[in-house]
Amino acid sequence: MRFSLLLPLLVSFAPLSAAAAGMPCADLIEGSAVIQHGDGFAISELHDGCAVQNGIFKSGSRMGWTFDRAEFKGDGLVDFLKAIADKPDHLPSWGRFSVEGVRFTPMLDNAFANYITAVQQWPMDMSGSFRFDPKDGYLDIQELELTNLRLGQASLSAELSLPKNAGMPALTQDGSIGLSHLRFRLDNMGLFEGMAVPSLASFIQQMTGSDDPAQGIDQLRDTTVAALQALPDSRIDADSKKALLRFVQDLPHPTGFFTLDLAFDKPMTVGALDFNSAQLAQSALASAKISVSYKAR
Repeated sequence: MRFSLLLPLLVSFAPLSAAAAGMPCADLIEGSAVIQHGDGFAISELHDGCAVQNGIFKSGSRMGWTFDRAEFKGDGLVDFLKAIADKPDHLPSWGRFSVEGVRFTPMLDNAFANYITAVQQWPMDMSGSFRFDPKDGYLDIQELELTNLRLGQASLSAELSLPKNAGMPALTQDGSIGLSHLRFRLDNMGLFEGMAVPSLASFIQQMTGSDDPAQGIDQLRDTTVAALQALPDSRIDADSKKALLRFVQDLPHPTGFFTLDLAFDKPMTVGALDFNSAQLAQSALASAKISVSYKAR
């Protein structure tokens, strides 16, 4: 999992030039190759941001995400995004986004497969916000949230430290970002299996070379259980250890309500471009105070 907490959708606008006309949002979005038109596509200006209706976010040559409405706002965010290719020397002091009615959309040359996949989709809503204090480099990622009424809900929040008065160049330099606190919450009714398991299986396949994801997940479960049992009481209390062991043993079908809270004694250094779940897990077991709750259905 690449480190993608900061300023959602930034990458989407990286190829844009700084040229601006009378409709900044239209220029910004129409110039992005990854946002395509759906039926009823429309762009509107907001105070400190833009809104898009009935768009398709193209995430690959044969796949994308259809959405009903997307809004993004921030402190001078439109001008910032237009200049992002030049790596501006400042970051917005705040930003937030929301996306409603998100559905996975295959772009295959097969009308039958496209239709079946579309019918089986239950729409999701996504939202998140951040605040950045340039004076001390404090970045607060506030509740990145994904909700599906049928499948459950997941959210992530984090506190990070950046160099004082940081700009875009700092986000691409290894060692410039420190993670001091992370909190993950999951109410799972199929969301984990649909969103996390495919990425987890792919990651395990790359790491082990095995074509059998079930075997790889079993091995990962056994390795994780052994590491958790060896954790000292100074890192995790007995109730949290029991809850985390139960969650791991329930993989790949964890049911119910799960909360993971990681607090680092000193900020954990993370790379802006290569932050991944394996790195986080290893660092958390080595240096974080871990608190967990899990109530299975």
